[in-house]
Amino acid sequence: MGKEQTVEFEALHVPSCGLDVHKDMIEACVIDAEGNKQRRTFNTMRKTLYALKDWILSLGCLHVLMESTSVYWIPIFEILEEVTGMDVGVGNARAMKKAPGRPKTDKADADWISRLCMVGFILKSFVVGRKFRELREYTRYHKKLVQERARQVNRIEKLLQMNGFKLSSVISDITGASGLRLLKKLRDNGCVTFADVVTEVDRRVKKAPEEIESAINGQMKLTSRLLLGRMVIKLESCDKEIAEIYGMMVKMTQGHRPQIEQIDSIPGLAELSAIYVIAEIGTDMSSFATSNHITAWAGLAPKDNKSADKLKSSKTQKANIYIKSVLTECAWAAVRTRYTRLSNWYWSNVKRLGEKKAITAVARKILVYIYAMLKSGEMYDDSLDAADTQKRKAEKLESAQKIVAHQTYNANTQRHTQNKAQSDSAYTTAIIPNNGDFAVDVKASIVADTGKVATPKKRGRPRKAENTGGLPEDQFT
Repeated sequence: MGKEQTVEFEALHVPSCGLDVHKDMIEACVIDAEGNKQRRTFNTMRKTLYALKDWILSLGCLHVLMESTSVYWIPIFEILEEVTGMDVGVGNARAMKKAPGRPKTDKADADWISRLCMVGFILKSFVVGRKFRELREYTRYHKKLVQERARQVNRIEKLLQMNGFKLSSVISDITGASGLRLLKKLRDNGCVTFADVVTEVDRRVKKAPEEIESAINGQMKLTSRLLLGRMVIKLESCDKEIAEIYGMMVKMTQGHRPQIEQIDSIPGLAELSAIYVIAEIGTDMSSFATSNHITAWAGLAPKDNKSADKLKSSKTQKANIYIKSVLTECAWAAVRTRYTRLSNWYWSNVKRLGEKKAITAVARKILVYIYAMLKSGEMYDDSLDAADTQKRKAEKLESAQKIVAHQTYNANTQRHTQNKAQSDSAYTTAIIPNNGDFAVDVKASIVADTGKVATPKKRGRPRKAENTGGLPEDQFT
């Protein structure tokens, strides 16, 4: 076997520091221009993190790369990013995993990370600014509260169904204003009378009071009433907390109202979804070179996995689940709008792609719009929707005209074929025997109105006159 070949990389960042971050400890390694290594182990207490910063600065290092799981990197990152001129980053997990020469111990791991930082081999993960990271904590907590409220509503619905109350069959939202008042009556009295329905149900409810009273007619057990009361209290607590968190989110985004209004102008998006989006990606798009980069980061771009001109897989990669879920929800709302580019594209391609792929593609389009608008500072242009709608209507009209012309041509061709078949069916083939040596085809045309037979014409030539068998020649004239 030949000798192993090694590839030398140019040192771009010297000295460089690699941090292997764990829950309770941090392995640090600094490598200078001569290749000398300085290693130390720190715990993750707040006071010790400042000692880590001072140690890194004492060695003249301004380039730090760390590897971490979960959220253990955040306090270290926030302390180090306060240093002027400090280049600190979190290594991309997928790139770190694929990098060659990964060791098996924590100390050697920090050394390996430091060398990767020195040669610039690893791409850094996108980290949004501190203000947006703080906003992100509120948006993600708000999302968890909304999900918890939905689970609480499902619990209430299950309890009602177990006791034979079909409130959801007559009221679309059992936790709305009318539904909540009926639930409280049921909690307090164990039953709901017709008078309660008339007084508590809003007039805008479509179902008649008699139908509603019939759906919730009965007596609820005491144990179920107590449990229903707890569930209603929990539901009201969720509603109150959601409203408070939303108010704090609005206050935190007062300095970014233009960007929120830009995103809000896209069909299918509202103010809340705009706040969710900027909390995840920020407002500065310089971190992403093109729209393809941000869609890939958000997990909305298909993988490019080809070998020998064969596409193996085009599934989207695992990425930021928060931005992906929000944009997917907005995509479902966008495709229900009328005469917009997003809805036009969806309904034109959903049969070919399927609902899930089509919705993911619409979510990707929304993120591309957001990227372009935040980068240019422009609002969403509604006139492009009208132009796209007119273009698609013209294409549909042209396609319909082609189909009508094709159907007309087919009908005419079929009619001509049928007429020719009817005409040919009027002809019969007669074989006249004469001693078995001669045969002629006689084309007879039957005239329907007179019943006369047209004069047949001779088909073929007789072989010899003497073989006619004595038949008169005028028969063939």
